[in-house]
Amino acid sequence: MENFLWGVAAGILGVVALVFFAFTVFRRGALTFQIDGFYTHVVDGDVGPFIRDVQADVPDAEVCRLDDRMSCSIREAVQSCGDAGRPDCNVLLLSGGGQWGAYGAGLFDTLSRHSADELALPGIGVITGISTGSLQALMLMVALDPKQAPAMRRFALDRLVWGYSPERESEVVHNTGLISVPLFGSAAGTAPLRRRVIEALMPGGDESLIEAIGQSSIDGFVGFVEAERGVFRYAEVKELVNTAPSAVAAAEALAAATMASSAMPVFHQQLRVAGSDGKALSLYDGGVRRSVFFDRAMAAVDQEVREMMTKAHRGEHALASMEQASFAQEYEDKAPTVYVVRNGPTARKKDDRLNTSSGPLKNGQRGYDLLVNESEIGAIAGLRLNNPYGRILLTSADRYDTFPSDVGENFKKDEMFKPAFMARLRDLGRHKAERPEGPWWPLSPIERS
Repeated sequence: MENFLWGVAAGILGVVALVFFAFTVFRRGALTFQIDGFYTHVVDGDVGPFIRDVQADVPDAEVCRLDDRMSCSIREAVQSCGDAGRPDCNVLLLSGGGQWGAYGAGLFDTLSRHSADELALPGIGVITGISTGSLQALMLMVALDPKQAPAMRRFALDRLVWGYSPERESEVVHNTGLISVPLFGSAAGTAPLRRRVIEALMPGGDESLIEAIGQSSIDGFVGFVEAERGVFRYAEVKELVNTAPSAVAAAEALAAATMASSAMPVFHQQLRVAGSDGKALSLYDGGVRRSVFFDRAMAAVDQEVREMMTKAHRGEHALASMEQASFAQEYEDKAPTVYVVRNGPTARKKDDRLNTSSGPLKNGQRGYDLLVNESEIGAIAGLRLNNPYGRILLTSADRYDTFPSDVGENFKKDEMFKPAFMARLRDLGRHKAERPEGPWWPLSPIERS
């Protein structure tokens, strides 16, 4: 009996040793970039006035400052609105969504093809991107820049579409599924994504797109979360390019920023970027904090518009006495138009299976989907609080499963990047760009009491 017990114990220890060995061998670990000077071009994002009120009793809470490059870009855009020499005062916000970014790729590609000057969206001065929107932002800084040659704008759009047209999921990620998280440390390895982002930016070593991004007249910003402090941060795209020692180094820096913005914890391999001091910080998908990181910029828009209106009416008293309709109209006329692309749906599909079956993976996935959806929608709706009367135009990937199309497939299962589904989303972008009412609809202004 004693020998039997010793045998059982030895067997258990053997299994434990085997599991430990597999864990250490197969665990992916963090994907790390070494980018000298990277954090020189990164600033903390402001939480916005409303969240600051909520956190009023937090020791050493963040203090608002409106002198960083993004706010300065917004200030310049507001002040240039209506100036014939500087019409580039509008803003484009690109949300996260992973493979759903194929919708935005199809949308802008089609809008460009149907535009007389091939500009998919005119008058853009500032672009921000989160997660999949960060890759879109890089390409659209060139594709929407009227100062670029038409051929270069088309080249940028072609690379954008290419990025969302993989032939196999393995070209983007090594998807081993949520069930493998305890072994691998994440549901997907992202080394293929690193290669794909760089190939999108420098196809065959071509440096022209990198150069065009650095020379763009549009300011671009990419957001992510610093894991150590839990703080939302963003990087200025053109600075990452223009301070790099070479085009190859610039492409690496841009890949680091976009992958930091896309590194969803648990789902994607952990991402670290080491700066000049050699310390590698872990960075997360910016969507875990805010999907449309424009709180500070929207506050800057509101501040600048009100200051302009105060000067025009020679005092706050005259401004306060204006009728609501007149105030709202003048505010709208002076404020930039803000375009928002929701790279995904705004509501989750009904799933009856959750009432008849159970399981931690299925329930966890559903909970994740619901939380992400609420975060996305709340972030977009929250834009209106800091900009009560300006034009905010939205488009989304809703109706992806009902619009008339025979392209691709209108469903996905556990695939993170399903080629047939992404083809369907690109076609949805085409469909909305071509429908009579167009792809955009407005958010209602806030009533002024």
